[in-house]
Amino acid sequence: MKWMAAVMVFLFCLVGIEIYRNMELVKAGYTLQKLESTRKNLEKQNGYLKQKLSSSLSLRSLESRARGDLGLGSPQEIRYIREDLLPVPSKSIPFPLRAWKRMKEMFGKLRNLLL
Repeated sequence: MKWMAAVMVFLFCLVGIEIYRNMELVKAGYTLQKLESTRKNLEKQNGYLKQKLSSSLSLRSLESRARGDLGLGSPQEIRYIREDLLPVPSKSIPFPLRAWKRMKEMFGKLRNLLL
């Protein structure tokens, strides 16, 4: 009877160990499937990002980004004004005298045109 109980305990232990190993194999299989699907998704995302990177390096894309986001224009659109051509207001002369001087210049030019 004792031998029979010992054999039964031994068989239950062997069956338990075998069931545990099978459960671990199934668990590893599920983990492997999950990792495979993650790898496939990452490969798709990597391809998409490579395509986006190659298209963003195109000249048209760079130009539209420079014009839109950064507010840059083409060289023909930029206008330069020379500072020596701009009239410099004199701050030492009071405003009424500056206005008088300006009016005098305008009437002098008008008189020259009429004569």
